[in-house]
Amino acid sequence: MELASLLNKIKQAYNFLIPFFFGLLGVLAFAPFSIKFLIIPAYSYLIHLVFFSDHKQFITKLSLWTLGHWGIGVSWIIVSVYYYGNIGYLSSSIAYLLFLILILIFAVAPIRLFKIQETYKASLCSLVFISSALLLIELTRDFFFGGFPWLIPGTVSVDTLLSNLLPIFGIAGASFLIYLGAAAAASFWNSSKKIAISILVFTALFFIPFNTKNVMNNDRSISVAIVQPSLDPKLKLKQIYKPLIQETLIKLSLTDSIKPELIIWPEAELPFVYKSREYYALKNRFSESTELITGMWLFEGSELFNSLVNVKTDQIYKKQHLVPFGEYIPFKTLLNPILIYFGAPISDISPGKPDQLSIQVKDSLNAAPLICYDIVFGNDVRKAVKSSNFIINISNDSWFGQSLGPYQHLEISRIRAIENNKWLLRSTNDGFSAVIDNKGTIVDILFKGEQGVLNQEIGINNSSTIYANFGYYVPYLSALIILFSILFRNIWLKLEI
Repeated sequence: MELASLLNKIKQAYNFLIPFFFGLLGVLAFAPFSIKFLIIPAYSYLIHLVFFSDHKQFITKLSLWTLGHWGIGVSWIIVSVYYYGNIGYLSSSIAYLLFLILILIFAVAPIRLFKIQETYKASLCSLVFISSALLLIELTRDFFFGGFPWLIPGTVSVDTLLSNLLPIFGIAGASFLIYLGAAAAASFWNSSKKIAISILVFTALFFIPFNTKNVMNNDRSISVAIVQPSLDPKLKLKQIYKPLIQETLIKLSLTDSIKPELIIWPEAELPFVYKSREYYALKNRFSESTELITGMWLFEGSELFNSLVNVKTDQIYKKQHLVPFGEYIPFKTLLNPILIYFGAPISDISPGKPDQLSIQVKDSLNAAPLICYDIVFGNDVRKAVKSSNFIINISNDSWFGQSLGPYQHLEISRIRAIENNKWLLRSTNDGFSAVIDNKGTIVDILFKGEQGVLNQEIGINNSSTIYANFGYYVPYLSALIILFSILFRNIWLKLEI
């Protein structure tokens, strides 16, 4: 009797581990693991749970899948809050738990609203319906509590045949095909096996490794130096180390042998603010032939902005998208009292306006300026790139420590380069800094913890892509039309009966 009870408890524990395990599988599809096809079984379990089953413990299992996928996949948030916010593990953990609850409520649970009827479980129609529903829910991540389009399935398309969809439909096109493959796998035992197998094989082919190297047929080129100082970010808080930070950056940037046209420094690295005495002293250190792009804090009245500055021309870009629980608190009125009670400091950083212009470089060139988290928002990048020749992305990924965050951040940057057919220059405090060509290939890179400078000649490619012109909306509008068409068909069939 006792043995039977023990076995029953083991069985129950095993059943609850399964959703966590499948959620975790999806994390392994993203960088740095990049076992890309694992995204299919991860989402196939979620789809089976939501669409094709009526589990009594549905909420529990959905929460465990969320914990495995999101809890592990974005665990860098707790690292960021701990270091960036300089608060204890308890407060960081509470902020992280609140974040996961919000993810469950706004990004995962709504999938249940699209649970299909029994009559559609055995058709290709249902698979397309499910894929369209998931794609529209994916879109909502651009907006809920400021936006968190992270762990988008289409991101794993880098270095595969699937990446060929990016210049046409963007990341949404890749995600749709992944959802379709996952839906086919989930419905294998419920639908026609011929349909399921055919779609799975078709999807699997897109995961074949593929990498297109850029051919330098660009309109012109420009020499750049991307600096990675790899200094402890907390040094800037100590007065004695402030001169060291600036001098390290300058020493890495200016050598006798190399004279770059453009120098790029990381986000918020300098220990002083825009238009301070130290700022004007910095301007005088560089010749007229060299332009410096750097991150810098900016005060305007009572507002504090995380900014990118062209030191030569004084052009400014203010970061638009702030990191949730790092730079701003979602649902501030509701959550502030909880975080304050546990001793968490409340950020006062203000977001920049969405209608900011490109940064002019070398008189005739325009760069799309993006700070850290800005690179995650595909449509905003697309709009910025329309009037730009290349992309600059500065970041301070040192706040992510040795977590998964920097690897995933770099992977997303490569997606943006492919979507828009533009070279991307990435400067971070301690990695990964990189030169990425318009095909998403990493031309040169400085790894985590490395101090150094990337000196490269980059191509200026003025040609655009279908996605850059209008492709962002096509997949989502198509998904919406599909959903309404199938729902209308469902109603019509019931009326006929």
